[in-house]
Amino acid sequence: MKRLLAAILFLAISVSLCIFEQYTVKTTYDKMNDYIESAMDSTEKREYEKANETCKEMARFWNGRQPYLTAMIEHTPLDETSITINSLEDISEEDASELQNTLITAKNQIKTIYNNQKITFGNIF
Repeated sequence: MKRLLAAILFLAISVSLCIFEQYTVKTTYDKMNDYIESAMDSTEKREYEKANETCKEMARFWNGRQPYLTAMIEHTPLDETSITINSLEDISEEDASELQNTLITAKNQIKTIYNNQKITFGNIF
């Protein structure tokens, strides 16, 4: 009976961690997309100070979520994305034309992380 309870407890913990991972990845993806779209819109409207503030907020949000993501996801894509996101603040202060390209790169990197972590048969098997 104790083994059965231990097995059920283990399964409950495993399922809880999987749900937490999916929730964290999805909410991070959605929030980062919102930040990126806002920064891109500001850049297109030539509101560079607003784009800079958005990039700062995005970097703070990402740096807060990264420890959780690092515990669940392979480090290499997260490290590459972190470099891109943390460079946005400096780029937004210096070169508006490069900012748009870097935002697109960050968006693609985040989308790749999200797609690789979604629950699909391809990701499970």
